[in-house]
Amino acid sequence: MQKKSKYIVLLIGLLFGGAKLFSQDVQMSQYFSAPLHLNPALAGISYGPRVTVNYRNEWSGLGDGFNGGFTTYMAGFDMHIDALKAGIGVLFVGDQIANNLYGSYRASLMYSQQIKFNRKMALKIGLEGTYIHTQIKWSNLLWSDMINPLTGFTNNVNVPNPTSQPNPERTSTNSGDMGAGFVFFTEKLYVGFAVNNLLMHKLSFTGQEQIGTPVNFLVHFGANLPIHHKKELSYNIWVSPNVLFVNQGKAYQADATFLTGISLVYFGIGYRNVIKNSDAVIGYVGVKKGKIRIGYSYDYTISQLSGKTGGTHEISFTFNWTGDDNSLNPKKNKAYVPCPDILNF
Repeated sequence: MQKKSKYIVLLIGLLFGGAKLFSQDVQMSQYFSAPLHLNPALAGISYGPRVTVNYRNEWSGLGDGFNGGFTTYMAGFDMHIDALKAGIGVLFVGDQIANNLYGSYRASLMYSQQIKFNRKMALKIGLEGTYIHTQIKWSNLLWSDMINPLTGFTNNVNVPNPTSQPNPERTSTNSGDMGAGFVFFTEKLYVGFAVNNLLMHKLSFTGQEQIGTPVNFLVHFGANLPIHHKKELSYNIWVSPNVLFVNQGKAYQADATFLTGISLVYFGIGYRNVIKNSDAVIGYVGVKKGKIRIGYSYDYTISQLSGKTGGTHEISFTFNWTGDDNSLNPKKNKAYVPCPDILNF
């Protein structure tokens, strides 16, 4: 294990050896490409069936390989059902630290009812139920009392030094959670609100200390504006400004993203601020053709950790069986009017 990876293991050991702590949900740089994670009301908005897959490696310089550092995997499925005037969704999220030394796994079911005001605007209200499984490789943790000033965490023959930290009652937990949200959208504009962790579930491996997950409040809004868009043209141009605000406990985050699409290619730039500090500048690039879209983003850290994290890599893949169709007015209906394309990502 590399030196930086040991720092992560030690950090986890120190955290779980402390008093009451608070955990936070993962946030995606390509939040527009992880719709079910962003807001349960977005289930079925792209009509579908739609499949989304996301991978995020945060602070890649702190770990070893593809799963080093703080790693998140997501896989989702959603679609609109005309008979119900509603959407359904299923989402799996795997969040891991230091090659699965600590892992949290969530499976969510979503239902979003659509209220259609006319052919150009609608409101979707979503509910979400989640099962959560967490686990930790306790025997692999490194504790502060294991450090020898001369040899580090091991003795002269590379055997780990002993620790006085007692073993936990269990190394895995199971719990449930709920979330809700809404999104109002027209052909070019949208605004949404979501709240997660309504049950504020507690996490404890020792039976004494607990890690609480505060309620997560989220507001997102934006637009998709065509600049050059005609059927007879060989290429189209669009721009999409988007803003995301997140509050969880004492943590605050604001993301501003600006995307531009030219024909099959889109690209853009984003900025993340954690209220008191600038966190990262984000670059986006991707390709969208027909039913398939692939995106990549890189977070360049600009906080005091600049040059120490290795940045953050994120990859997204979307397959939408109905292409550019959406729940407001499917193309099979007359007078088809699309919702903002950014919600169809």
